[in-house]
Order: sequence, then structure tokens, then C-alpha cells
Amino acid sequence: MKQGKCAGSAAHQQEATGQKVPPSDKLSLSTKLAFGFGDVYGGGAIQIVNFFYLIFLTDYIGLRPAYAGFIYLVARGWDAIADPLMGVITDRTRTRFGRRRPYFLASTILVFVSFVLLWLPINFSAEWLQVMYALLSYIFYCSVITMTLVPYWGLGGELTMNYNERTSLMLYRMVFSLATAVAGAVLPTMIINAFPDPRTGYLVMAASFGLFFSLPWPIIFFTCKERPELQKPPEPFSFKRLFIEPLKIRTVRMLIGIYVAAYVAVDILSVIFVYFMKYYLGRGDANLVLGTALIVQVFAMPLYAMFAKKLGKRTSYLISLCIWSFFMLFIWFITPDLPQWVMYAVAAGIGVGMAGAVFIPWAMFPDVADVGEYVFGERRDGTFSSYMTFCRQATAALATSLVSIALDIAGYIKPVKEVVDGVVKQIEQVQPEGVITTIRVMLSFSPILFLALGIYLALRYPLGERMQRKLRSLLSYMRGETETAPLSKQEFLNLHQQLVGKKIAK
Repeated sequence: MKQGKCAGSAAHQQEATGQKVPPSDKLSLSTKLAFGFGDVYGGGAIQIVNFFYLIFLTDYIGLRPAYAGFIYLVARGWDAIADPLMGVITDRTRTRFGRRRPYFLASTILVFVSFVLLWLPINFSAEWLQVMYALLSYIFYCSVITMTLVPYWGLGGELTMNYNERTSLMLYRMVFSLATAVAGAVLPTMIINAFPDPRTGYLVMAASFGLFFSLPWPIIFFTCKERPELQKPPEPFSFKRLFIEPLKIRTVRMLIGIYVAAYVAVDILSVIFVYFMKYYLGRGDANLVLGTALIVQVFAMPLYAMFAKKLGKRTSYLISLCIWSFFMLFIWFITPDLPQWVMYAVAAGIGVGMAGAVFIPWAMFPDVADVGEYVFGERRDGTFSSYMTFCRQATAALATSLVSIALDIAGYIKPVKEVVDGVVKQIEQVQPEGVITTIRVMLSFSPILFLALGIYLALRYPLGERMQRKLRSLLSYMRGETETAPLSKQEFLNLHQQLVGKKIAK
């Protein structure tokens, strides 16, 4: 079972006995800030696309909602290939700069270009040409996200092997992510409305945010140094071992389910919310209301980090989803004649619930990657992060597809374009009652179904702190740090069955 020594394993033993974190595993503030800065792209870009891209395609480019849904579904088929492939590529990369960092330099330019191309105000005479352009530009955008975020998310679990330092690192990352998501919910509308032609405003918004999203990658390249002991030569290539066998691990499947349950709920809320505010409540402050929820998330997230340390990550996640479900149900009872502040209060409550739902799965991720090291004898954080990247993009696509298809079936009426003094104006139409009901049902009840799934999976999730301590001791033994097996045969069998399942990938 022994795999050789690893510099971070002593940290597990010292941490288990309550000793101080050794310098090799203690991350500097500059490293945490630099790494956290990277998720302004993941949090900001995905937020903007979720919140604005569907309505941009339907109301400003003029596509039917069903065609927009088709674009998202096709792009997800590409992601199903690209994301796991990128995970394997980055795990097997060996350069003097490490396994993850070389991809960040290429991202500096590609992030900007791919984001701008999404929002070009195309005006082809044939609708099929508009569909093809939107499809190709969206696939290019998804490919750049894959190339950037798969190694980035894989790097996070490898900067330190310490249990609490990982939680701290993920907290920095999620604070940056949510802070940018707030900006992504509020600022685009202000930029778009500053121009007579909204399509020009969309392009200026895209260029501004695209430039901002490209800034972190050279900083991370020069600041976040990879651990040299993780650069050992990779094992021989095996398609089954690299792509299939990780999904046979019980905790990997459960983490993916917990993650997807929370983020599908997030994305359905983000996509349908602007339609709810615009066509049901008749209000134009959807970005400010959603921004309220995101701002509250930022301030509530440290509370869930504290819960994770005191009560465990699973319990923290369950508290989050219960709070969120209550306020989602309350939305059904909101009517246009209620005071405006009610919607802001509900949004704040939703933000309290969402904070733990989006943070805890990522706090769990490095622990599950440790299970992968136990099974395969090497770190495969890139492969595991590729599944998370695919799921993150797939949740956005699934949510958008569900919403767009539901709106199309219900009879959604696109705005009419008129040219006034050389400027294209959008004349919004009164939506049928069936569309309004569909919007309300999708917003109030669809997220709750996924939150219920998350609660069910979290109740069955086995990897608590006590189990993690046993796993770290076992990994220390496998690396050759200790001579005596830390677990009895029965303890080992119980650990294996709960974390991996009945069968182990050989």
C-alpha cells in the first residue's frame, strides 16, 4: 500500500493531535487572496450569463426560447467530452511551472475574447445563422471556461493538505466569487441602460467584464506555487481508470449530487427571476433584488464556515438548504400589490440560505479528493474538478433549458422591435396568463425539488471530520510516513465501504 513520502502528510498527523499547522501547509495571506481572486471569473461570468444571456437571446437577438434551449443543450454535449478530457490533461501535464499554472497564462487573452463574442449584437437576416453564431460562440465560451476553471479548481485542493487551511482557502475563493456575482447581477443593467441601443450596452458591458475576468490569471501564475511532490510521473494512460473509475467512488458521486442539487436551484432562480420581476410584478429592479440576495450571501458565508468547524460540513449544508427552501416557498404568496420592500426581505432570506449551499460543496471537495488519493495512490484533483466544472456548466444549461422550453410551450411572446430615430427600441408584450403561471411555478417550486434532493443526499453523506481524520492517518501510512497501520482490519473495511463502496477500483 505504501506509495512513498509526501511532504504534506506530517500535517495530517499534527493536525489530528491538535498541534500547530506546519509552515509547509500554512498558506500566506497573499496566496489566499491571489487564489481567491481567480473565482471572480467563475462566479461573475456564470452569474452574468445565467441572469442575462437567455433574455438577451430572446428579447434582443430575437430567437425563440426553444432555439435558445437547443443552444444550451448542444453545448452541454460538448462539455461532457471537454471537461473530463481537460481534467486528465491537466493531471498529466508536467512542466517546470507545474501541472495547473501553464494554462492560466493562455487564459488571460482567451477569457476576454470568448466573453465578448457572446454578446455581439448580431443581426443576420436568416434566423438559422443567428442560431449558429450563438451556438458556436457559446461553445467557445464554455471551452475557455473548461480550460481555465478545471486546473484552477484542481489547484485549490493541492496548495495545502491541512483540513482547516483548505476550508479557509475555499472561504476566500467563495467570497471573491460571490462579491463578483453581486457586481454581475447589478452593474450590467446600469451599463446597458446607459446607451440608447441596449445591444450596444451589452457589448460595452461584455468588454468591461471580460477585461476584469482576465486579470487574475497572471497573478495566480506568479503567486500560487504548486507543491513539488505532486509532480511525480503519471501512471500509464487508461481510459477506464481515468474517466470511469472515479465515478464508481461513492463519496464522489454523492458530492456531485450535493453540488448539482444546490446549483441547479441557484441557476433556475437566476434565469427565471428577471422574467418574474418584469412580467409578473411589473418591476424593473430585478438586478437590485437579486443583488440583495448575493450581498447577504457574502456576509453569511463566514457564518457557515464557523458552522462547518463546530457542527460539521454536512450539518452546515442542511441548515442552509432548510432556510433557503422556506423562503422559496414564500415567493409563491408574493403579489404585485405588496410593498416593494417585501421582495427585498425575501431576497435577503434566500441569500442567507444560499450562502451555505454554494460554499459547503466546495469545502467538501478537497476531502473527497483525498478519497481519490486513497483509491488511486495519486492526486487526481484535476479529474475530480473536471466533473465539478462540467456539472457547474451543466446546471446552468439545465436550468436555462428547462426555463426556455417551459416558456416556449406556455406561449411566451417576444418583444417587438421598432426603429425610432435610427435607434432600435424593444416594445414589450403583455404575456398570456399561462406564461405568468409558468414563471411563478418555475421560480417557487422547481428549486425546492432540487433542494429536497440535496437534503436527502446530505443526510447520507458519510465523510465527516472523524472519518476524515481516519482517512488522513491511512494516507500518511500509504505515503510511507508511518510504519504501523493506523486502522485495524475491520476499521479499514468499514472505512472503505462507507467512502468507496463495495468494490475498489484497481
